[in-house]
Amino acid sequence: MQARRRRSRWRLVAGTALGLLLAGAGLAGVLAMMPGGLPSPGSGAVAAVSATPGWAGIPGSTLTAPASSGAGRSQAGGGAALPSTASVASGGPSPAPVASPVAIVAPPPAPPVDAATAAVLQRALEAARKSMVIPGVAATVILADGRTWTGVAGDAVVATNTQVTPQTPFAIASVTKTFTAALILRLAEQGRLTIDDRLSRWLPNYPNAARITLRMLLQHTSGLADFFQNPKFDAVLNKAKRHVWTPETVLPYVAKPAFAPGKGWGYSNTNYVLLGLVAERAGGAPWAQQIRQDFLVPLGLASTYVQGVGTPAVPPAHANVMFVGYGGKILPRDLSDGSTFVPFTSVVTAAFSAGSIASTSGDLARWAKALYGGDVLSPASMAEMLTFDPEIQAYAALAYGLGVSRVKIDGRFVAYGHTGALDGTRASIRWLPKQHVSVAVVFNRDLFTGDDVVRYLVDALYPRASPGASPGASAGASPAASPLQTSAP
Repeated sequence: MQARRRRSRWRLVAGTALGLLLAGAGLAGVLAMMPGGLPSPGSGAVAAVSATPGWAGIPGSTLTAPASSGAGRSQAGGGAALPSTASVASGGPSPAPVASPVAIVAPPPAPPVDAATAAVLQRALEAARKSMVIPGVAATVILADGRTWTGVAGDAVVATNTQVTPQTPFAIASVTKTFTAALILRLAEQGRLTIDDRLSRWLPNYPNAARITLRMLLQHTSGLADFFQNPKFDAVLNKAKRHVWTPETVLPYVAKPAFAPGKGWGYSNTNYVLLGLVAERAGGAPWAQQIRQDFLVPLGLASTYVQGVGTPAVPPAHANVMFVGYGGKILPRDLSDGSTFVPFTSVVTAAFSAGSIASTSGDLARWAKALYGGDVLSPASMAEMLTFDPEIQAYAALAYGLGVSRVKIDGRFVAYGHTGALDGTRASIRWLPKQHVSVAVVFNRDLFTGDDVVRYLVDALYPRASPGASPGASAGASPAASPLQTSAP
């Protein structure tokens, strides 16, 4: 959990070796979006059927299908073959999107940290970038008193030398799950559902729905296999990168369950795609629309949007996979399909409510502070979200609540949040509850995790030589008077 040079060099060597193996094998490599680190092994392939997926209307979908498709549809191997979305998510007509959404107004700029702290954090960010050979990175730290630092380094688009700016959005992959989990809990607060509802209440025709609860979906104890871990699905995603997917065409790629509901833990994007469909039925509006009206507009997250629905004000950073070029130099390969989707259209549209949001580090840090600081959900909902079942830790060696993981940064600081990983892009949000500090990181390469950069920043804020010192405190200020010296929640 620490960012020492020796370990960084070791991880770089390991990353380079893995990159060579991937390049040699020719793997497409769409990574599952794990809560902390690289994906776990898949649960097995689903045999593909040579058939063109139909384009039945999806509840609340604002995406339109292309005239033709290059992707196949699987209905074999124990997958959840869905004849139509209407039969999967029965319960009334599909919600329609609102034509003219309210403009998001960003809040006024926060006061900056002092120059010394800004310099320390910028050096840490640049050290992380150099150690991990990251094309472009952005990070934001919000201290307990509201003072904020945002730092950037490198290129958003390497081919054009377009530099990362604080306004550059990045694909945040599974950090999207923090928004979806918050939406489900918000709907529960409104009495529209309960998190212990059976999935069959909302999607009565989904296989085994009567034995799966929304809580199981939220905490990944449903046993449902992850469609992104299906090699057949990975192949079709990469064969037609501009193809638009929907939940109806994605869910048939879900393989047989890994375990009985409630009898294990297994990270699965399938859980959060289903939660998106549930939210649409319970909320009566498209998932993307509810995310915008419930969270983005009220919090002023003006640079955050659902890809394919919202329009970025600034072109997003491109995703990159790294390879070893001439002379052993590590180089990026841009994964863009020429659209504004990052990494590319097929993987983002397939991810839906599990991983299709893009954002800036500044918006993400404010989201983490608002969510985990108690400004988004009720105390009762936060208690549910931040309940970490010991049985899950026994199964997974990971503390996971409802769309949130609990980790120790650098072995010293308890932090809540989530990481995100899609092919060639990474993100992380972390909230340190004792220090009341929010950290967000986004960057555009593979193999490493967002938390790897978070550790550099936390180490810079709290050097081991003086862990009790206040970050950014002026000369002569007493550490005991620091707003960061708060009791644990």
